[in-house]
Amino acid sequence: MIRKLLCALMALCLCACYALAEDGEATFTLRFDEGFSLALPEDWVSYPAGEDGVRYALGDGSGQRFLYILSEPTELSDIDRLCAAIEAREDCGKAGRLDLNGQPFAAFIAPGMNASGCATLLGGEVLTFLFTPQTDSDYMLTVAKIMASYRTTD
Repeated sequence: MIRKLLCALMALCLCACYALAEDGEATFTLRFDEGFSLALPEDWVSYPAGEDGVRYALGDGSGQRFLYILSEPTELSDIDRLCAAIEAREDCGKAGRLDLNGQPFAAFIAPGMNASGCATLLGGEVLTFLFTPQTDSDYMLTVAKIMASYRTTD
C-alpha cells in the first residue's frame, strides 16, 4: 500500500511540469530565507508555526489542506543517506528519489500523519515538506505542482 502511494506521488511530481503548463491556476512565488522558492496557489495563507521544527505552515485557507516546512541541522552528506534515515523512521514508509529542477529529493509517505513528504539537503540542513491530508487525491495533484515549482534562490 505504501509503495503504491509513493509511486503515485512520484508519478504526480513527474507529470506536474506538464500540468503546470496546461493549468491556468493563479499562483504566486514565495521566496524563503533558507534559499528556495515555491509557486503556491494564489488563495493560500500562512498559519502560525514554530513547534517541532516547523518553520512555515501554509495552506489553502479552508483549514483542511496544509503544507508544513521543517528545517533542522544535519550531518548527512548525500541524498542516499537521507533516504536511509527516512526509511529507518517508524512513522515513514520507503523513501524514493526524485529530482526537482536539479535538486535531489527523497519522497515518502507518513501514513500515521496522513501526509506525503519530500525532503532534501540544503545549506547543512534537512529541509522537509509535509503535505496533509495525503488521502485527498485532488490536493495531491496540487502538491505535485507546488513541488515541481521548487527552485533554489542562492
